[in-house]
Amino acid sequence: MTPFYIFNTLARRVEEFQPLSPPVVTFYSCGPTVYLPQHLGNMRAYVFVDTLRRALTLNGYDVRHVMNITDVGHMTSDADAGEDKIERTARAEGKTPREVADFYIAQFTRDCERLNIRLPAPPLLCRATDHVADMTALIKRIVERGYGYVTPSGVYFDVEKWRGQSRVGRLSRQSLDEQQTGQRLEHSPDKKSPHDFALWVLNQPHHLMQWESPWGRGYPGWHIECSAMSMRYLGETIDIHSGGLDHIPVHHENEIAQSEGATGKPFVRYFVHNAFLVGMEGAKISKSAGRFPVLDDLVSAGINPLAFRLLCLGAKYRSELAFSLDAVRAAASNLDYFAEFARNLSDGDAGTAEDAPWAQEFDGRFLEAVNNDLNTAQALAVAIELVGDAYRRGDKRIWSTLKKFDSVLGLGLDAMRQDTRVGLPPEIAALQSERDAARASKDFKRADELRKELEAKGYEVKDQRGGSTIMPRRGVA
Repeated sequence: MTPFYIFNTLARRVEEFQPLSPPVVTFYSCGPTVYLPQHLGNMRAYVFVDTLRRALTLNGYDVRHVMNITDVGHMTSDADAGEDKIERTARAEGKTPREVADFYIAQFTRDCERLNIRLPAPPLLCRATDHVADMTALIKRIVERGYGYVTPSGVYFDVEKWRGQSRVGRLSRQSLDEQQTGQRLEHSPDKKSPHDFALWVLNQPHHLMQWESPWGRGYPGWHIECSAMSMRYLGETIDIHSGGLDHIPVHHENEIAQSEGATGKPFVRYFVHNAFLVGMEGAKISKSAGRFPVLDDLVSAGINPLAFRLLCLGAKYRSELAFSLDAVRAAASNLDYFAEFARNLSDGDAGTAEDAPWAQEFDGRFLEAVNNDLNTAQALAVAIELVGDAYRRGDKRIWSTLKKFDSVLGLGLDAMRQDTRVGLPPEIAALQSERDAARASKDFKRADELRKELEAKGYEVKDQRGGSTIMPRRGVA
């Protein structure tokens, strides 16, 4: 097996990946907090997660992937301060927290489908509110080992006791003294230290979501959710934990503390973090910044969502990526390049038993790029060069190699080959034709209406230059 290398935030260097129990890889990724739409910065993270999982699969690993959905406990400040994000939206919209969560979960899963992101199937796509018993059981272990304490306002983790004299976080490499100097810390009067974080919150009678616990009626803190759910499905020590760079100093540092405080075992062997999507002026795209672009904005502009996936692949996951509509449209040109090749490939070239011998060189270069800290920009360049060489040589016997590349790139080239109008019900084919005409005349409002009508009838629409492809949604006959 060719070695796979990845940057491990714990070590601050690129390391050869060696799972605990090969060929199985246990992989936990921080998922969405479902109180607003996931913006494109969020979706970049999930494209990265999906690409990493695909790359590990290409290397022969059996990836057991778990992703959480936070639908309780994430406050407007990551440091336990403010209002629960779900409840704030629920009060503003006059809905129950469950209704808010269900709505944004559906939107998230729809956007992931559009981007060819394969989410884990439930229960491995796990909602926090379905795992409260796992959280209270883990908190009990933390308290029993002396790292948690109970006060009238909640159960807290004793950070200073955990860190000891060095006071330095293993992941962030930031001392508590630096943290206190560098940021404002909320401090409940019954906490031992402003650095201590909530495991379970008590005596909040106006909080809409509450459960019984050994310490009284309340609700979980944000950080305990990930530890409890990862241990439930992956065990007490996991191979890979992913998330954004902003998770390093607080959320992931706290996860390490509470998990190892409970078990006495290493929690994560490889922490892997992706960088931010930023605007052209360099500012991070985030919900707190105000207006933020979402995938529907690209669709309304007549852009295939997979162009955004291709944009993400064109940069290293550890590098900031500047977003603009012009940048996405440039990526769409490369998407059209692949789509045109796939659509025009003859059955003879696609059905050959073996690819042309000259394609083997590209196969090796692609794997080398993928295994070099997931260098998708280089891997994508190899794929583009492969297609270009096929045109130049007049030899298109590369379909097996290109499909192998696409198993990591996730562009859905196989689907692009299909003439999806054949076999469609006449009503659906007519709607698709009407929508293609609306897009061609730049009537994007009508095109969006027709897309929604097709989706309501159980079909997924993917736009590309000169038309669209359409297919039944997964699970729809």
